[in-house]
Amino acid sequence: MLSIASKLFTNLLTSDDKKVSRRNSLIKRTMGLADTGIPLGRENKPAGYIRWKAAVNEKSNNGKSISHDEEKTVPWREYVWKTPVSIGDCSWGEVRWRFYQNGLVCFDSEMSNASGKLDNGDIQGHRIEIREKNGLLVGVWIAGFFVRKDLPMRGFQASIIDEHLPLKFHFSELCEEQSGAWVCI
Repeated sequence: MLSIASKLFTNLLTSDDKKVSRRNSLIKRTMGLADTGIPLGRENKPAGYIRWKAAVNEKSNNGKSISHDEEKTVPWREYVWKTPVSIGDCSWGEVRWRFYQNGLVCFDSEMSNASGKLDNGDIQGHRIEIREKNGLLVGVWIAGFFVRKDLPMRGFQASIIDEHLPLKFHFSELCEEQSGAWVCI
């Protein structure tokens, strides 16, 4: 239904409007917004979330991974939300964020959408605020994906190398409890 409406709208555009539409489409695909939703990244300002629910992580883990040159180890800190959460048609299983001292940020979540409406689904994701033990906000990250309707619980993963200096400098002082929010747009 949406694809038909999109084609009708595109056919009504003038040739100049079509060029703009193609350019915008290219920009969206380049940024990962066309079909996948919100790319993993840091927020500059909070988005206008329509439906969301927040909670502190239930578990945190520490560890070290061998770097790609296999001579160094890279410490990491992981935050996990295990309790299933539902907001309307959007559902989440386990959500996991892992931050590496070298700036790598990884996200993993189980998500499903039980929408029975005419829409194709929702953008679902999770947002985390990383703080030090003294409460200093180090950064805010978000990851989101377009989850199609009638999709059963499935895993979604993303990662990004982020040169976020406050994270690197304050990594050893990260608090064991972090605030996170499930987001459904």
